[in-house]
Amino acid sequence: MDLFAEPMTDRRLQTTPRTPAMMVVQKVKSFYEQFGTEVLPRLDEFYTADIEFRDPVHTLNGCLAVRHYLQRMATSLEHYRIRYLDEVIGPHTAYLTWEMDYAHHKLQGGKIITVRGMTHLKFTDKVYYHEDCYDLGALLYEQVPVLGFATRTLKHRLAS
Repeated sequence: MDLFAEPMTDRRLQTTPRTPAMMVVQKVKSFYEQFGTEVLPRLDEFYTADIEFRDPVHTLNGCLAVRHYLQRMATSLEHYRIRYLDEVIGPHTAYLTWEMDYAHHKLQGGKIITVRGMTHLKFTDKVYYHEDCYDLGALLYEQVPVLGFATRTLKHRLAS
């Protein structure tokens, strides 16, 4: 190992996954970067049949349940885009930070809303555990008129 070699400063410059773990993570990232109804058949490529999928609203068990959830999401969103910010990948686990833009006609009149979050993945050759962590208030509660005002007021009071 050359101690004086210039380190790669941006992991995004790596174009080809080099380990099995990196390949699994890249499949997940690629799916969510291209997310829509047309990519849903690809779930079986990287999720196990008994995947445990968690987020602040749901705990889903099984690829079929995840597919139904994502199908509803894909058909109800007017806009969706995810940007991966950073990642830590081990042999059988990964943590990804991201920023998601989305728009739904029932929230903020269809305006684009941005939420930051983190995903924890556990896998062997496929992902068997996927947990998304994000601020549910920023994603949903703050976007509903009366509830949004109350949520923002409460957050402000707690921060003071």
